[in-house]
Amino acid sequence: MHFHVPEALQRLVDQVDGWLDLRCPERALKLVGPVIASPEGKSIGLSLRIRANARLGNYQDALADLAELRSEHSTNDWIDLTEAWCRRRHNDLPGAIRCTEQLLARNHRHDMARFNLACYAALSGDKDRAVDELSMACGLNPECRTLAIDEPDFDSLRTDERFRQLLRPRPTQT
Repeated sequence: MHFHVPEALQRLVDQVDGWLDLRCPERALKLVGPVIASPEGKSIGLSLRIRANARLGNYQDALADLAELRSEHSTNDWIDLTEAWCRRRHNDLPGAIRCTEQLLARNHRHDMARFNLACYAALSGDKDRAVDELSMACGLNPECRTLAIDEPDFDSLRTDERFRQLLRPRPTQT
């Protein structure tokens, strides 16, 4: 995420973040207001509120905050990934794909963006693109293979031989 936390707000930010880590987003939302109200803390405050709203399924609220945060941080990878994630859950696959492609236009070697784009392509029925993107993600980060094994977004690919080949364990080098 990497947004500046003013020293005067550090304790409150830690508290809000702690409630999010404990999976109590409603408690986090009750506390985050003063952070957002502070000009120096607004970005970190918005990011915390986005996390809370996303966890609660309030995707429209999270998307509104993401748009505001993007106005100050237009090239932040976390914003693109999070907006795509929220759009996917808000039934906007084209929007999720657009956000992910925007990130990849800046950083074509972003393994999680490739992995997520593979998920979105699979969900939208573009199996060839899904396998291609997953292949690139696995090339960038072999752990993506492990993530793909149980990823429900890839259910439509389970019988595809290219997908099955991609998930086969690789021999270890000695």
